[in-house]
Amino acid sequence: MERNTSQDAAVRAEALAQRVRAARLPEPGERARIRAGAGVTLADFAQTLGVSQMTMSRWERGAAEPRLEQRVAYALLLREVAAATTEEAS
Repeated sequence: MERNTSQDAAVRAEALAQRVRAARLPEPGERARIRAGAGVTLADFAQTLGVSQMTMSRWERGAAEPRLEQRVAYALLLREVAAATTEEAS
């Protein structure tokens, strides 16, 4: 039984590590550049992530940082928007 607990803990630890890796955000100025470069409004990002426009503005400026789960979603959104913008430019 102890072995399963250790294995379960290892699985949970790896899952958390994956979320932390996925949550890496670009620097604040780059966040704004990615969003604006795609022609997406701050309000659009806020609505997509389920936060207020003020919260989104703080995240974008680096005045506040999202919690882990929100951070993962924000990082993913930024990566997808950046990729879509790059594809369009090619």
